[in-house]
Amino acid sequence: MLFADTIEALTFQQRRILREHEMDLSLWGGPTLKDLWPTDCVLSSKKDVNRAYEAVIKKINALRSECADYTNFDSGEYKREEISIVPDFPAAQKIMGRCPCPKEGELTRCCNLRTLDAVQQCAYGCAYCSIQSFYSKNNIKVVGNLESYLDNLVLEEGVWHIGTGQSSDSLIFGDDYGTLTALSSFALKHPEVVIELKTKSSRSDWVSMDLPENIIATWSINAKTIVEKEEHLTSSVEKRMESAIKASEHGILVGFHVHPMVYFKGWKEEYASLVKLLTSSLDPDKVVMIGLGTLTFTKQNLRVLREGGRKTLVTKIPLTPAAGKYSYPLETKKEMFSYLYSLFPVEWKEKVFFYLCMEDPSLWKPCLGREYGCNKEFDSDMKRHYLYKINEVR
Repeated sequence: MLFADTIEALTFQQRRILREHEMDLSLWGGPTLKDLWPTDCVLSSKKDVNRAYEAVIKKINALRSECADYTNFDSGEYKREEISIVPDFPAAQKIMGRCPCPKEGELTRCCNLRTLDAVQQCAYGCAYCSIQSFYSKNNIKVVGNLESYLDNLVLEEGVWHIGTGQSSDSLIFGDDYGTLTALSSFALKHPEVVIELKTKSSRSDWVSMDLPENIIATWSINAKTIVEKEEHLTSSVEKRMESAIKASEHGILVGFHVHPMVYFKGWKEEYASLVKLLTSSLDPDKVVMIGLGTLTFTKQNLRVLREGGRKTLVTKIPLTPAAGKYSYPLETKKEMFSYLYSLFPVEWKEKVFFYLCMEDPSLWKPCLGREYGCNKEFDSDMKRHYLYKINEVR
């Protein structure tokens, strides 16, 4: 039986699954399905076809379980379509949202972050990013009436932490469109609310603004290989750190997201270098938090990645079901998180709030040495630490 005939003999569901694997194999620059199909068996019946299908799936799963190897990986020059900036986009009622943790139950330990989509779509091209699947690729929309919107915003009871980095990069435009000015006005009126700016940029002219104490700036940082191979168009880790240092020197509390950690060949050495750079650059008294997380994909995110066709190794993971999404197995996560946390000096562990972002509650105790019985406990402890840093340390 020919390969094409064998594929046709599969069920619709089997063909769909193989098609998804085939797209991932192409993204990795790996073998084709035809390369993996067994050639040493007779395919004369439906049972034989199913046996061949299972053999191919087993091979693909074995490939997914291997550490991604970037040694000879070339994602090619990153070119994205020309982007237009829409600077006066009117605020809609739904620019306030919540973090993408599961909305029902406590499948992950959630910090109850509220999100503000002051800018929508990102100019960067991180391979794993979900933002690209939410908005038009060709337009970055900047809310033009943000200050007016925030003046009229009625916060829900219990809201104390608002982030602006879920729908775009918080600081790539600085205050070019008045976004930081509007947020500063809001922060002054709501001293009980912490505004978090999240970025991968190295822009630092904004640090000279007279920002209220309850505005903090956080940087997403990663291993050098991941930044260079997967975080297209972003600043280097060293440049990001330079901006964080400038912010800290201007009295702005800073934080870091080591997210998403990637399980790749040489990951231990590179994340150790990252921690060394971080701890040698800043005073832990001036760092409010460090969040840890791994690659996590929604079905929509995976579809956009696959259809985009850009070379990447971020989908070369087991795609284990995780609270309605797909990620690494818990054992792999436990290995990565516990290792990274072990690298930090005791002083950092005592003075900086470490947490796991959108991760299974069972990981907290073995990785960070503490755990919370429910999301409310986590949220309360995070708030206590953040406000202490803002009111007592800054």
